[in-house]
Amino acid sequence: MYRLFYTPTWFNGWDVVFDVVGLIVCLLIAAYSWRVYRINRENKFAYFSLALVLVALGFLSKVFTSSVLYFTPLRDVVAEVLQPFTGPRLSFSSLFYRAAFFIQMASTLAAWIVVFFVSQKARARLRRFHEVAQIALFAYLLLLITVVSNFQYYVFYLTSAVILGLIVLNYFKNYLNTNGNRNALLVMLSFLFILFGNFFFIFVFLSTSLYVVGEALVLIGFLILLYTYTQVKRRKD
Repeated sequence: MYRLFYTPTWFNGWDVVFDVVGLIVCLLIAAYSWRVYRINRENKFAYFSLALVLVALGFLSKVFTSSVLYFTPLRDVVAEVLQPFTGPRLSFSSLFYRAAFFIQMASTLAAWIVVFFVSQKARARLRRFHEVAQIALFAYLLLLITVVSNFQYYVFYLTSAVILGLIVLNYFKNYLNTNGNRNALLVMLSFLFILFGNFFFIFVFLSTSLYVVGEALVLIGFLILLYTYTQVKRRKD
């Protein structure tokens, strides 16, 4: 049975709960961002909504693969359904796990790239050829990194950490430019916690306990993001 890396046995199932919470948070914020976009037609809200939907897709794929690995009844059902495609004795089942991991990684990295652009200073984009070419290059690198990460998981988390680091820097600049706005600080902190979580994931090969720390930090990051958007929503409502 193919898996990216081993996790603490006692934590199996709890990480699914953490990821489901993250998925719900992403969908709630995405829905609110889309609602704001429908009102004021600012593209940054539409892009941010798209990014959160992509992160939710990544969570959904991770929840699926983890649940199949952890829970025997679900694994038996999936094996029965996919038997015509997995070959005799499920000899090709690893391909389906790799496909699920590919979706998780590709959607998550795409989301962070979108957030990176959103976090930059607002200006008209995609008006020049070289900017469109940059997007094409990012798409190519994203797919290449995702394929490699299916064999070396830490490449995915290292790439995520680099992009998240740039996002944190952008939101830190935004915090300074808003004269210490509290919500701007909270947004920066939320991505900082997600960055730290990804950093711990890189070194899971040293100790599986680092996976638990990473999951907890990522969850805290998304909860801070949810709290921030709750405060913004209250003020506007």
